[in-house]
Amino acid sequence: MSDKKINILLLILFVLFAGLGTYQGRRVEFYRECEAFYRWILAIGTQERLFQTSEGEQKTEKFVDLKLFDRVSEKAIPILQSEERVPGNIDNTLSYRENFANIIGDISNDPIIWKLTLRKEMDELRKEFLKSLREYKIEFSRNINYAEAQESGVNIFNLFFGFRKIAASLIWLEVDRYWHQGLLYRMVPLMRTCVTLDPNFVEAYLIGAWHLAYNATAKLIDTPQHLKKWNPKYKACVGEKETFYYLAIDFLKKGIRHNPRDYKLYFDLGFAIYKNKMNDYPNAVRYLTEAVRVPHERWVRRQLYICQELNDQYEEALQGWEDYKKRFPDNPVAPRFILRNQGKIYEKKAQELIKEAEEINDEQLKTEKITEANNLKKQAKEIWKKLSSEESDPYGDYRLLLMDAMDLYNEGRYLESIAVLDKARWESPSNFDEASDLIIKIKQEANLPLTISEKKSVLRKSEGDRCQGMPEDIPNSG
Repeated sequence: MSDKKINILLLILFVLFAGLGTYQGRRVEFYRECEAFYRWILAIGTQERLFQTSEGEQKTEKFVDLKLFDRVSEKAIPILQSEERVPGNIDNTLSYRENFANIIGDISNDPIIWKLTLRKEMDELRKEFLKSLREYKIEFSRNINYAEAQESGVNIFNLFFGFRKIAASLIWLEVDRYWHQGLLYRMVPLMRTCVTLDPNFVEAYLIGAWHLAYNATAKLIDTPQHLKKWNPKYKACVGEKETFYYLAIDFLKKGIRHNPRDYKLYFDLGFAIYKNKMNDYPNAVRYLTEAVRVPHERWVRRQLYICQELNDQYEEALQGWEDYKKRFPDNPVAPRFILRNQGKIYEKKAQELIKEAEEINDEQLKTEKITEANNLKKQAKEIWKKLSSEESDPYGDYRLLLMDAMDLYNEGRYLESIAVLDKARWESPSNFDEASDLIIKIKQEANLPLTISEKKSVLRKSEGDRCQGMPEDIPNSG
């Protein structure tokens, strides 16, 4: 073969490889852009589903996330409906935005959402997203300096997952140093800088929230209600200590927005903050429920079921524990909590029947209701005896004493009822407040003298939940 032919062949091969490289480069860039679009959809969908109701609409005109998400939703839902990709998940009573946010909330739909971002029908919206991103109009990606990266010739994704991660790690070393020096006030701004540089630095969110909610408050006392001030942002009465709790909540919520598929953020928000620090069981259940919707450790479910019980969701907790026992038959905790919730369900149903009987004029029907209630109470007592004897759980003894005390109370034997409750609260310190409140209630009804501590408790409750600056249209729960 002549040199001329060889050169022509090499030129053809060069052109082919160059063309293939260009094509491949464009494909890679296309998938990177789709990935950015996909991650934003997950972030804004999580924001809409979990936080939008409580935190209001996007207040600044600078960001276009919600308006763009509306348009994405309007395009996505008909596509999904026509292809029946998510059968049964479309609720015609909800808006496109709400439906799409609910679909995003199910991790099993992630492959469907990813394929959706690749479709030609999404080209225009994807380009609009990227344009808005360059113009700093996307709130949930505003930590990415797209324009600066493009001008310097550095791809945004390499910048985001490369240099900034290194910078965030170096700053985190400073955070750790300040912690060991006890300089908490210097740590907080650096923690925020870390997650600004690397929004996917999950450990920074977790440890930062822990410092705020636990270490910063370790030596602070609970703020008396009348000294708290109304915070319009949180719609709550807060003092110095409580403010740190809400800062930790904000920090974890920011982490969730950027990492909606990481169970640890939901778990720490629900368990470490709402349950352990604020005794806010509805919100604890809410975020622990989200934690089990994504891949998680087996112990996460246990805390969800415990919080459901604390939130009086006995049926849901029982169902959860029974399912947990089937999955993990060697677990020693499940049988005990199954009994606890069974007993509480019997007691709850008995109380409901007694209330119904009080409103019935027909004596025969009233008698039937009371008889049924008494049978349920007997079943509950059997459960509590079993819990005490088989599981060695003192809570069973407490519930038995509590039921005996309430029987004495219903018979008008107030002093005996108080004596039983006094025994119960000292044998089960974790239920001390519940038994003490019942003692106060019975003493007030029977016109019996209160102790000094009981009088103070009554005074605190009479003040209710009002604090300085609290709007008058918010009811007092005292």
